[in-house]
Amino acid sequence: MAEAAKINYDRESYIMIVDDDQTLLKFFKIHLNKFFSKVIVVKNANEATDVLKEKKIDLVLSDIRMPRTNGLQLLKRIRNFDASIPVFLISGEFVDDEMQEKIDHMADGFLRKPFTVEEIQNFINLGLKKRKLLIELSGLVDDNKVLL
Repeated sequence: MAEAAKINYDRESYIMIVDDDQTLLKFFKIHLNKFFSKVIVVKNANEATDVLKEKKIDLVLSDIRMPRTNGLQLLKRIRNFDASIPVFLISGEFVDDEMQEKIDHMADGFLRKPFTVEEIQNFINLGLKKRKLLIELSGLVDDNKVLL
């Protein structure tokens, strides 16, 4: 019972999950909707870009390895669109040193598959806190691209 009282339910933030694996997208939709009511799942970077134009996305969780446009390329698109949106990358495949360096430099975090629901929830909560702070900062500097 005490654990249930500690869970922070976010009913306002839009969280977008980008992955070409339909099974994983279903997993995210089912499990994350327990904690976040506005979970959007898309299967590629082009769909993600379309959603960014339509909704005020607060956080993105993206697979790195996807056909055509990978997670790092999507991350660049998101940063150009709105630098205050935290982007967390995930991968189940081997990530070489060069790729890891890019991830460390560009992304807000990295999680290796398999992971637990709690790990994802913690990443998202951390990212949403960062998003709120970045929005406050962007209001002070009047240009969110400065945040890069």
